[in-house]
Amino acid sequence: MAHTETEIAPANRERYTLDGDAAVETRIARDQSLIAQAVTALVAPPAFRALVLMGGYGRGEGGYCLRDGQPEPYNDYDYFVVVRDLDRSKRQALAQALAQQAKALEPEVGVEVDFALLREDRLPAAEYSLMNAEMIWGHRVVAGDQRVLEAMPAMPLPRVPLGEFTRLMLNRGALLLMNQRRLADGSALTAGEQEVFFKYLFKAILACGDARLAGNRSYQPSYVQKAQLLNALDWPGKDAFIDLYTQASDNKFHPDYSRYAAEDATLWQARVVTIWLKTFSWFEAERTGKPIGDWNAYCAPTIPKGQGGQSWGGLRNTAITLRDFGPAELLRQPRWSLRYPRERLISTLPWLLWNPGTGLPPAPAAALSVPVGTPWPEATATFLKWWGRYA
Repeated sequence: MAHTETEIAPANRERYTLDGDAAVETRIARDQSLIAQAVTALVAPPAFRALVLMGGYGRGEGGYCLRDGQPEPYNDYDYFVVVRDLDRSKRQALAQALAQQAKALEPEVGVEVDFALLREDRLPAAEYSLMNAEMIWGHRVVAGDQRVLEAMPAMPLPRVPLGEFTRLMLNRGALLLMNQRRLADGSALTAGEQEVFFKYLFKAILACGDARLAGNRSYQPSYVQKAQLLNALDWPGKDAFIDLYTQASDNKFHPDYSRYAAEDATLWQARVVTIWLKTFSWFEAERTGKPIGDWNAYCAPTIPKGQGGQSWGGLRNTAITLRDFGPAELLRQPRWSLRYPRERLISTLPWLLWNPGTGLPPAPAAALSVPVGTPWPEATATFLKWWGRYA
């Protein structure tokens, strides 16, 4: 069931959290003021146009926790800094200065701070992406022109290209691969590692919920409404999934991973990987209109993964392959050379998750551009290296 934009309630832009009290909201508002002052000290009008808070805090669904009775944010603070009339060298210098400032702010606010530059003149031609559609739907301008994003084209959420959710599943599935690699180490997880481990599991579960909604053309960003929409759907294994989804959602808003300190990480990993693989198989069948037979067959350049075309995009992708994989790759893998390298990662990830500890057969080996039979640990390291570049 698809939803029109008018059927989707807008984010609560008067709040940073879903249900935090006045002390929580005041604390996060203080952080925003502090960060805004730091940014505007680096770039002033007219070059500075706006500081836009994205993500959960931008749409009024940020998470928080209590430490020694005092409220603290839990999720990262993610921003776009909108600028104009800065040439390339000045933008590069500003980006470096912002990165340094972000590191300096993190001890003060208690979470990671991330700044990305956005050119005002590029807004009217902004890509129709999941990130941009969500930003338009739910953001908060912390400083500057409150209407700055109105220059962006309309991006209805139900019509976001499905390849965007394939990419989301890739990025959350890569976290599961990191978990799998950590388990392969064989040593016991520390308390800190256990928390990160379960955080990655729950991020993957939440992404599976997004994929279910997107495949049914009913995606929208609010987690409150996501839960309602998922409950209205039906699929094999739904009840078990909803139980995990509820836990993941609860921990997004009110994180308390201590409750999972004694849980068996290996059993949880197997449980979530199975759900991820089933969800991904169903979603990709919906996206491509073809059933997914097995992960070895899926790992082929002839099955587009929704990350770019083959006309002018094919020329661009070939140039990227030449730059990053070398000229010999054009002869070894001419079809892969026409695909954006992210499609190689999407193709191989299900196989790596399904077959931990197994050497690579020809199809995934070709996609990763490694020898046939490459051991799983080495293949995983190669995957994560390229994922860091193309995610």
